[in-house]
Amino acid sequence: MKTRIFLPAVAALLAALCAAGALGQQTPKLYKWVDKNGVVHYGSSVPPQYANQQMDLLNSEGIVVKKVSGQKTPQELAKEEQEKAAAAQQEKAEKLQQLNDQMLLDTYTSVADIKRDRDSRLAAMESQINVTHSAISGLQNTVAEYQARIAELKHAGKPVPPYVEEQLDQNQQRLVIDQKLLLQQQQQKQAMQARFTAYIKRFRQLTRNQVGSGGN
Repeated sequence: MKTRIFLPAVAALLAALCAAGALGQQTPKLYKWVDKNGVVHYGSSVPPQYANQQMDLLNSEGIVVKKVSGQKTPQELAKEEQEKAAAAQQEKAEKLQQLNDQMLLDTYTSVADIKRDRDSRLAAMESQINVTHSAISGLQNTVAEYQARIAELKHAGKPVPPYVEEQLDQNQQRLVIDQKLLLQQQQQKQAMQARFTAYIKRFRQLTRNQVGSGGN
């Protein structure tokens, strides 16, 4: 970088600082900054166009006593906030991982333990799914019976009793509810399988160097 220093100007500024100190006045600040052409400047204030860059704060003897960071732009401030938020999120994730790891080690003594727990829970969920399947099958048969009865009455030119249409509507609503429940149960089962797969993988990582982790 091309650097030029105007010594007479510096000497005059330092003399002013010393005079202010001798008179007991508050010592003004002296800044040192570099312009876009690489020229070093000194002054009690910094031009606005250079306020965003780093500068030096000098004492009355011309010695640098502090590095002053320039004023940050809105973009720089926004970036800092994003970085802080990302760091906080990362710290939160690491703490949560530590808690999960401790839970895993406190709950299970081997991979075989994890698999037994997984199979037991999946079996219970499968039983619930089978119950819902049966309920859906029964409702489908009931709905089909009411629909056939209504069709038969209409074909014979007879009026359809209101209670028959009400029963059909109620059973159709229950059928929709149970079909949604079945989808939810199947999704929960898949999530359970994925969770235990992750448990096993993480447990092996945590106990890789320990004897007696057990299971494969």
